[in-house]
Amino acid sequence: MTKEYSLKNIAISAGDPNGIGYDLCAMLFDTKINHDITIFSNQDLLLHRAKLLKIDITNPINKNIKIQNIPLKNDDRDYRLLTLDTIKSSALACLKKKHDALVTLPVNKKKLSSQSFQFIGHTEYLAEILESKNEPIMCFTANQNCLVAINSTHLSLADAIKKVSTPRIEKNIKILYTFLQVYRKIDNPKILLTGLNPHAGEDGIFGLEEINIITPAIKNLKSIGIAVDGPSPGDTAFIPKNRNSYDCIYYMYHDQALSAFKSIYFDEGVNVSVGLPIIRTSVDHGTAEDLVGKKDCISTKSLLNAIDVAASLI
Repeated sequence: MTKEYSLKNIAISAGDPNGIGYDLCAMLFDTKINHDITIFSNQDLLLHRAKLLKIDITNPINKNIKIQNIPLKNDDRDYRLLTLDTIKSSALACLKKKHDALVTLPVNKKKLSSQSFQFIGHTEYLAEILESKNEPIMCFTANQNCLVAINSTHLSLADAIKKVSTPRIEKNIKILYTFLQVYRKIDNPKILLTGLNPHAGEDGIFGLEEINIITPAIKNLKSIGIAVDGPSPGDTAFIPKNRNSYDCIYYMYHDQALSAFKSIYFDEGVNVSVGLPIIRTSVDHGTAEDLVGKKDCISTKSLLNAIDVAASLI
């Protein structure tokens, strides 16, 4: 039986032209996708990349695809301004309801930063340009499985620890709970919280954050009817039993979550920004500049999954 899809209108930000984002966009022309796709990129650079990959964009397999050209500016070293314009244009187009959702392709944070501007990450930049009321929560999923959420985004470990507070945890869990109900259609989501310290502090032997910060948040959330458990040791939170029992696992910092997640789902993981005024997903890999032009070495799994996840949230 053929799977039925309702046609969605997905915007794609092509990312860094020096990376495989443009390869992936070109490869979409050669892929059957049952959604309308608009690629925000520089058209000439994308056509050049398609030619390098021997993909005929003029006669594509995917008929529901078009390019929104982002012009180059003079003296744009390493395409820094082009990449930022691509992100901004695609995001604002989604905010204006011209597209249903945004999928972003990888960028190089160091290249996008300057003396007057530090590019911390897509999530933070999108929150700024979209004037988000909430600080977005960085989440990850694969094949619509258990959602992985992180208490903070791209921060040093020292700063991430400072972000672990009872009010922040409670606020984020409430946002995630609503997200799971509204977008994942789960009536009573179950969420597992990890501890901050090894072995979740082991009753205060390795730290008091679990006792003083995380457990009070769990008790407060339970008192208002939110199904939360924990704190669970971070190193075992992502075991199969928990992934099958919980709809979301909430970690206290970036690498605590992604070391586990990426070890299993590196090629197919999807980043989901929860709390933005638009639906935004992203591939879960970097620019991979060493793979540019090497079609047989580039996997489209994460991009296709990101499109599917975005479509499922519309």
